[in-house]
Amino acid sequence: MPSQGLVNAVLAELGKNLAARWLTYLVPSGLLFLAVAGAGRLLGQAHWYDVGRITRALDELAGHPASRSTGGVVLAASATVIASAGLGLAAQALGGVVERCWAGDWPGPAKVPGRRLTERRRRRWRAAEDAYARVEARAVGLGAPLDPGTTADLARHAAARNRISLEEPAHPCWIGDRVRALDLRVHRAYRLDLESAWSRLWLVLSADTRTELRGARDAYDAGVRLAAWSAPYLLVAVRWWPAALIAVGLGAVGLRRGRAAMDAFAELVESAVDLHGRELALALGVSCPGRLDREAGSEITAILRKGV
Repeated sequence: MPSQGLVNAVLAELGKNLAARWLTYLVPSGLLFLAVAGAGRLLGQAHWYDVGRITRALDELAGHPASRSTGGVVLAASATVIASAGLGLAAQALGGVVERCWAGDWPGPAKVPGRRLTERRRRRWRAAEDAYARVEARAVGLGAPLDPGTTADLARHAAARNRISLEEPAHPCWIGDRVRALDLRVHRAYRLDLESAWSRLWLVLSADTRTELRGARDAYDAGVRLAAWSAPYLLVAVRWWPAALIAVGLGAVGLRRGRAAMDAFAELVESAVDLHGRELALALGVSCPGRLDREAGSEITAILRKGV
């Protein structure tokens, strides 16, 4: 049984980490939103550019008797921090909606435009794939080693196709197809069901590898949170239109960071399978004398699915 001192030390460290995450993720973003919302309420659409109105309002607030009372200042500061944290929690809840949309889970009335967007992406991907196939067929038909020009053309067409999706699109958003491509590539190479194998693979990974994966996942979550903040700013734009520019900027930057982070995360997961798949096989008692292959991957999948 662990000593009481060890338990207290662990709880104290956990408390510090929770406080740090609370201060880092919730309060600053909420404070910034409160500042913008307050500015929007003071200025409105008619005086959207009049910063002097904000200055005068702050001067009036500073001259209020409550601002000279310690209790009043503490109460106002506490209310501001609590409101900021509450707004941060609301943004996190919105982040779940953003994540579902990026993954391609468009519910209700959004399913129709989602299907149309998916079909549009699929047509673009097929056109890029056909262009790549034509260059490849022409090169194979010549029967000669690839010249630098043909190699460059193949690389250019492959990059254009992969920018749309690594596999034929099945989701309205790039991120959903990137996750799907990860599953398809791992199954195609090893006949391994990544969804069933991932939790077991995680247990055989080294601490450094887990840290890299957590870092990539945290970066993705940060992109989701950033994009989620665009919704509250859009509400402020009803009162003060410059907030719409902030909303668009947050959504665009959040999406860009989310895409980059998910791409990095998927690459790391695929690399983990490539480098540690054999360790998983041996841990499960599957014969794997060399690198992980399709036979071993199929046996791993059968074991982990347990007949389901």
